[in-house]
Amino acid sequence: MKYSVVIPLYNKASSIAATLNSVLSQTLSDYEIIVVNDGSADNSFAVAEQFCTRGVRLIDQENQGVSVARNTGILAARGKYICFLDADDIWHPNYLETIDKLTAAYPESDLFVTAYRIMLDEGKIRFSTRLEPEEGCLASYWETLSNSYDYVWTSATTVRRQALLDAGLFRPGEKVGQDLDMWARVAERNPRVAYSARVCVDYDRCAESNARTRNKVAYAQAFIRDLERQLDNPERTDAEKRAIQRKYDLKKTVHIFTSILAGKKKDALAALRSWKGQHMRRAILLKFGLYGALVAPGFLCRFAYRLRMKHF
Repeated sequence: MKYSVVIPLYNKASSIAATLNSVLSQTLSDYEIIVVNDGSADNSFAVAEQFCTRGVRLIDQENQGVSVARNTGILAARGKYICFLDADDIWHPNYLETIDKLTAAYPESDLFVTAYRIMLDEGKIRFSTRLEPEEGCLASYWETLSNSYDYVWTSATTVRRQALLDAGLFRPGEKVGQDLDMWARVAERNPRVAYSARVCVDYDRCAESNARTRNKVAYAQAFIRDLERQLDNPERTDAEKRAIQRKYDLKKTVHIFTSILAGKKKDALAALRSWKGQHMRRAILLKFGLYGALVAPGFLCRFAYRLRMKHF
């Protein structure tokens, strides 16, 4: 068994069938599917159970969060590589075939990714960064952090299973950015990223329930700490540090702004004062805007956030 597809499932009864069908429609057949039902309160388990006759392994556990659900799937996996897929995203039929070409061509990498399509409100579509040449192996995961959309994004990412074990698996309890923290810890050991610019996955940003809608305060605590550690790492190049700083500034901004929206202005102010790294022009402008948001009327902040969610 070469590939194990790990799908954490929590209250996605309306989408899990389409997700599973997208896997079962792959042009490559050397894979297994592991669905970990994380204590769903809706009909998700029953829908997924219908696919057991088609080779899907279904594991049921009490609700412990997506990190534990993914870890359960990784530990149960028989494949050399773990292919991550969320229960409301869709693979194109050539996803695994594309990944298989990458694992064969770039055995020096532990991270393998494809480009993806982002489905927004009102039928708007965006795309992740598509590099030239169409296929290759990047020397540094850290430099990918400057992209507008995550270059290494969960449902378009496959990771060598041993690399996940060596990095310590997903951190239980992390509600936001647990995947980014995982990739960062894998990249600390091996920063290479094998990629394909082919668009092989659809990311539904309008899903009923995801980290962006479930959590009022978007605090990617573990990932922010990863970035702070790398900003202080003398082994990082100037280009890497610029990319790391850009991602750090973004994550701090989202944390602070969502804290303001949630009425936690003391937490927002503390986070502003703990901002680390080089305070370049962009970061200074972001901080200036956030200080303004602290005193702005709540309806203006909510409007600005809805506008961002709708168009980006």
